[in-house]
Amino acid sequence: MTVYRRFTISLAAACALVLWLGSPAGLARAPQAGVHLTPSGYRVPVYGMSRVKAADGSFSNECVRLNDPQIESLRFGRSVSRAMARWSPQATVQAVGDPVKATFKILYTDAAGAGFNDARDGAARKRALEASVAAWSKVLQGTVEIVIQARMEAPKDGKSQMLASAGPVDLVGLENIGVATALASQMLDLDVRNELGNEADIEIVFSPDIDWDYSVNGAAARDRASFVYVTIHEIAHGLGFIDSFVSETGELLNPIPFSYDVFVNRGSGRANKVTDHAAEERKRDLISRDLFFSGPKSIEASKKSIRPGPMVKLYAPDPYESGSSIAHVDQETYSDFKTGLMTPRDFGSGTDKIDILTLGIMADMGYKLVAEAVTARVKQ
Repeated sequence: MTVYRRFTISLAAACALVLWLGSPAGLARAPQAGVHLTPSGYRVPVYGMSRVKAADGSFSNECVRLNDPQIESLRFGRSVSRAMARWSPQATVQAVGDPVKATFKILYTDAAGAGFNDARDGAARKRALEASVAAWSKVLQGTVEIVIQARMEAPKDGKSQMLASAGPVDLVGLENIGVATALASQMLDLDVRNELGNEADIEIVFSPDIDWDYSVNGAAARDRASFVYVTIHEIAHGLGFIDSFVSETGELLNPIPFSYDVFVNRGSGRANKVTDHAAEERKRDLISRDLFFSGPKSIEASKKSIRPGPMVKLYAPDPYESGSSIAHVDQETYSDFKTGLMTPRDFGSGTDKIDILTLGIMADMGYKLVAEAVTARVKQ
């Protein structure tokens, strides 16, 4: 009874959101860039990793929120029909060992002979993606299968250095919090995705026109983009490692906050939740350089990390950096591969593991971790 009551509340929240979007306030906010409108009516940011060239000619990867033209260019949010899901090549991934480890299903939705189905590179691409997903299975418990739809899509802009983008396909409202369906299903022990009529929990889109390194041994070449690192990072966003703060107004994208939002704290000395602040104060919070993730599990992880602190510091520079700000840990504080998975910019080869800070944040949002979970590195 409890499960269905909570689920009924979530549908009511979605209905209220649709009404809100039709109101003057909702319509006024509609042009906000970088938003995917989910099937249930939630406004969700989409994160993407791009290749950035420095003045010295070296390259690094940078994760930012995509703007609306980029989302449209990648056709992000393209629905997958039941027929398409049924006929698409699939792979089921679960880490070897403990049967409580999360199970993932990957739907490869490329056309025949393209992308992951390419005759030359398809096998290597699938191997790298499935190894990356297995890293998440090593650390997350799960009672309900998490479904990822994956494909390759060349951006319309031929000059784009976009590597990959990802996000949750849909959310539901649980106790006045917007929760990604991958997480909601584990919390409720109910296939929320299926109840909503969706075919996937997470969408991830890769560019085929990149000099990818598909190695799964943590030794990607410095002058090439590590497919494994990019995938592990972007799947985190699809699992719910996203915020919904609007920098221009200090408001939220939706009437209710996301799972991540409710732990964002101003300062590290006491409980001072940003979601409790008025919009004008939030605008200042978002560029304060003084934001932290305040959940108990992440606090415990922060104290045990190689950069110990009272809370996990978040990336909140002034001026605000669209996408990089808030939904990443601080770049300067965690400037190495041992704690750097969810920094906005990577540190090259070696950043292909799920570190202790990321695990703490995921646990605070509601995921159950595998007993004695340690940082999971991809190595096969």
